[in-house]
Amino acid sequence: MRLQPSGRQLIALAGLGLLGLAMLTLVDFSLGKALGSLGSLLKGDLYYLFRIWGSLWPWLLFSIVLALSCRGNNQPNCAKQSVFLLLSPALSGAWAELLKITLRRERPSQLEAYVFRPFTDRPWSSSGLGLPSSHAAVAFGGSMALLVLFPRLRWPALVMAVGCALTRVASGAHYPTDIYLGALVGAVTGLLLAHWLKIPSLRFGHAQPSPNQP
Repeated sequence: MRLQPSGRQLIALAGLGLLGLAMLTLVDFSLGKALGSLGSLLKGDLYYLFRIWGSLWPWLLFSIVLALSCRGNNQPNCAKQSVFLLLSPALSGAWAELLKITLRRERPSQLEAYVFRPFTDRPWSSSGLGLPSSHAAVAFGGSMALLVLFPRLRWPALVMAVGCALTRVASGAHYPTDIYLGALVGAVTGLLLAHWLKIPSLRFGHAQPSPNQP
């Protein structure tokens, strides 16, 4: 399986994503309050299970495991696929951080109004900024890579990404639009990388016997 969307398809996806962002903005505060009630459900081990999906550490581990496991399994693209599994969430998180210091919208506060930080105030720091959520971007960038490499894992991968995004709203750290834009950044980054690098899905099988084997 190769995800190779055309330029028009990618533009259409981005356009639909931005339209969805504009519509979600209309209910951002009320939806944020409703999702905040999930905090009583997303707690303890379940909370941290979802939240770590938006960290680069598990993706580094997955990348190493993939590189080690597909050696000797007739996978000519093994190195490229292993790098892709880490590069997709890493680039997604980097784009999210860059957008944060560009858009400069602060995290939720007690006020039911968006607060934007002036460019003169810590222009190169993303601390305290929330749009987009870098956790959501990493989670969806990584899940998109899993979807490309292992199509049968698409539903577990998406559940983990959505769960990670919800923890960010439930904890009060982000607005719904923050996680939405983060998810869009991650999904588009993963698709673009899969397209440009021509990443095929993995097909594990038995290794070919060496010429010296009977």
